[in-house]
Amino acid sequence: MNSGPLISLRGITRTFTVPDSPPLNILTGVDLDVHPGEHVAIVGRSGTGKSTLLNTLGLIDIPTSGSYHLTGIDTARLGEGRRAHLRGETFGFVFQSFNLISGLTTTENVAAPLLYDHGTAFWKRVSRAEGLLDSVGLASKAGQPIGRLSGGEQQRVAIARSLARRPRVILADEPTGALDVDTGAAVMDLLEKQCHDTGAALILITHDLAVAGRAHTQYRLEHGVLTPISVTRRRVGSLEEFGEVQLGPAADRAAGTSDVNAAGGIR
Repeated sequence: MNSGPLISLRGITRTFTVPDSPPLNILTGVDLDVHPGEHVAIVGRSGTGKSTLLNTLGLIDIPTSGSYHLTGIDTARLGEGRRAHLRGETFGFVFQSFNLISGLTTTENVAAPLLYDHGTAFWKRVSRAEGLLDSVGLASKAGQPIGRLSGGEQQRVAIARSLARRPRVILADEPTGALDVDTGAAVMDLLEKQCHDTGAALILITHDLAVAGRAHTQYRLEHGVLTPISVTRRRVGSLEEFGEVQLGPAADRAAGTSDVNAAGGIR
């Protein structure tokens, strides 16, 4: 990838203050570059700051210190209105719980982000939504109530919705966490294909090393620190065992080792 980073974090910290308690240091000096079209996975256990980092990347939360440049723009200089505008035109979001609106149809859910595109005719929004449903294999489900869809189909609708405004970055928070292994693999195939076809970067938050191993670049977030890793796999009979090797400054301590992480396990 020859272009400069789309996202560049340097020394990002996030501290929360709690009355009558010491400050909670959730992120402590995170550095991260993401290039156009890159697929990045961030692995971590619950409570390690993954959601805080995702919210920071998506301009939902503001870091306590450090610098965050998005498409070359220093986000610290943005007012809330400009942050919201940049968030809407840059990011698409995919969540573990789908976050679809139950009272709307599949088409209406996918078209919902387009309501922010003032001046776009209603029929154009519907046409765009139906085209996206077709691209995720749900053309036959256009106009149907969300409640009639399976979990895998609902996540496909969520992926279609995330692409509605042609984002440059997809932020996916445990997109396979509520799905069985086979359905999760199918959803990841689809998510990766859509990002490849559109040129969007994909930043994936997961606890699952098998899912993380599909990414170009992999990190572990632990105690607020982001460390480069490489996911490993080996056959154990008819199953696959996933582990990780730590890279970067701490690699000397982990050279030649591959710890099987409980988050990855055996499949």
